[in-house]
Amino acid sequence: MEDNSCFPNNATYNAIMQGFLRCSKISEMAFFMMEMDGKDFSFDATTAGLLDDVIKENRFVLDMISECFN
Repeated sequence: MEDNSCFPNNATYNAIMQGFLRCSKISEMAFFMMEMDGKDFSFDATTAGLLDDVIKENRFVLDMISECFN
C-alpha cells in the first residue's frame, strides 16, 4: 500500500486487526498492534471488544501482547 503512496489510516488498521482476531492470527495481530502504536493509532470499540473476547478465551494472548511491548 505505502509503496503506491496509499497510507493506512486508523480505520484501515482496525479492519486488518479485526480480520486477524476473527481468524485467530495472534502473532500477525501483535505485529500490527505494535505498528499501530508506533503510528499513534488506536483500537476502535469493535476491535477492542474482539480483543477482549480473544483474551477471555485464551489468557496466553495477553502474555504474548505484553511481550511485544517490553
